[in-house]
Amino acid sequence: MVRIGILGTARIARAFTGHTYRHAVLEGIASRSEDRARAFAAEHGIPRHYGGYADLLADPAIDAVYIPLPQHMHAAWVIRAAEAGKHVLLEKPAALTVDEVRAMAAACGRHGVSCMEAFMYRFMSVHRRTAELVSAGVIGELRAVDFRWCIDTGPLGISKEGFRMRREEGGGGLYDLGVYGMDFLRWVTGTRPELLWAALRRRGGDGIDEFALAVYRAGDAYLTMGCGFSGDANYYSIAGTGGSILSPMAVAGRMTERELHIHIFAGDEKRVERFRPENPYAAELDYFAECVQNGTRPFPGLENSLENIAMIEEVFRAAG
Repeated sequence: MVRIGILGTARIARAFTGHTYRHAVLEGIASRSEDRARAFAAEHGIPRHYGGYADLLADPAIDAVYIPLPQHMHAAWVIRAAEAGKHVLLEKPAALTVDEVRAMAAACGRHGVSCMEAFMYRFMSVHRRTAELVSAGVIGELRAVDFRWCIDTGPLGISKEGFRMRREEGGGGLYDLGVYGMDFLRWVTGTRPELLWAALRRRGGDGIDEFALAVYRAGDAYLTMGCGFSGDANYYSIAGTGGSILSPMAVAGRMTERELHIHIFAGDEKRVERFRPENPYAAELDYFAECVQNGTRPFPGLENSLENIAMIEEVFRAAG
């Protein structure tokens, strides 16, 4: 079993607790507050707790770490984890710049450890099915993809003054939500799309991007990606020469406890495929641990992360 340590007691870390894994065991939890780490460990039955991230990395009882820290801290702690010989499951977005991703990849390479970006949606049956249908040509040749993920931060309890809202800490819709869109567009088309146009709506004062819209081309298909911290939209639609697929309310993590479905229109056939509730966070951790056990490179790795961050930087440059 791969012994996993978690750097930080972020809310997302709770998605990994309370599960029995085939290849992993949650061995330790670290926080800048030892009391917080102790309480988290007691609540979730984790054997070890640490009053500092470096203390966890120094423990030989830990084989790999999950890093759910704010994104401006990712590069530094991935590099430190690599130097400590720990494999890394890293919460998205991997970093804030292409240069940071390159530095992380170099450190992991030097120390012989793997780093996987935690795109939980790739482990959801509904999206795997979508990719399968597109790849099999069920809807013909691809012509259009529309991806949207916009959230109203208030009802979700996301602080309007937290790191997601601080520009210097990688705040804004593009880093938090748009990175999913970048990844999804590349996943479903199998290529790096060409940016045609982009626009940002920035918040007054600090200029944080509250909404972003980007238009791409991939071969004969046109793609759009919209994201931001206003409204509530969470869907994608994919159109081909012989049909289309619609996935309403599918990507958001808060939907994992509900049945999800896709609408498929192909020729004269119209049907809905339904998928039972599942926890993709647990699935991705088990997959990551299996790769560590077998000595294989997990995907999506930092080469995939590099493309996603490059696309985000491209939107910022194009939109001004």
